[in-house]
Amino acid sequence: MKNEKNEGCPSCASVAMAEPAIGGDEVKRLSHWPIQLKLIGTIAPFLNNADLLVAADCTAFATPYFHSEFLKDHKVLIGCPKLDDGMQYVEKFTQIFSTTPIKSLTVLRMEVPCCGGMTMILKEALKRSGKNIPFTETVISVKGDKLSEKPVTV
Repeated sequence: MKNEKNEGCPSCASVAMAEPAIGGDEVKRLSHWPIQLKLIGTIAPFLNNADLLVAADCTAFATPYFHSEFLKDHKVLIGCPKLDDGMQYVEKFTQIFSTTPIKSLTVLRMEVPCCGGMTMILKEALKRSGKNIPFTETVISVKGDKLSEKPVTV
């Protein structure tokens, strides 16, 4: 897979956004665009030294506290390991991990078996990249509860 910036379509252009100034019960918002893994290029400057959250598509809808608990202090990319091409994801993440310094990696996935594919995709990409990035898996129930959170060994 070549280095790609996904230039052309405005929806694919990487955009960094200023953090909103909100006091008290602060709600975190996106700090960058795009977030959909299919739209992002393998060169994404906003991922430099990021704490990266890779969230399965359904997690943000199942979890009422997605923004406050999971998005906080993270750059997020989303995708679906069942409906999307897993090998394309492996290749894209391999390039991202190989060329971009990532501080930490968290995968947020649903409890359903097919969603475990996202963890496998990221493990394979880390192996291929040769990088040793701290990696955590958080599993959410279909009712939106956090079921587990554990380190992942590659």
